[in-house]
Amino acid sequence: MSQKELNYLEDVYNHEKLIIQILNNSKDIIDDDNYLTMFENQIDRHSDLMSNLEKLMGDNCE
Repeated sequence: MSQKELNYLEDVYNHEKLIIQILNNSKDIIDDDNYLTMFENQIDRHSDLMSNLEKLMGDNCE
């Protein structure tokens, strides 16, 4: 994998990490159980994407 491709993957990885942080922060201020479930499901999906990216990048991720 070229350095340019790794840079793109790193951008996607950092984007996913940011989305998870935002979802966690939003989840902390929501009281409605329906929304909490929705946020938790989204966090799980983005965490799975991060795991897949980590596997793809191998030792090149932080």
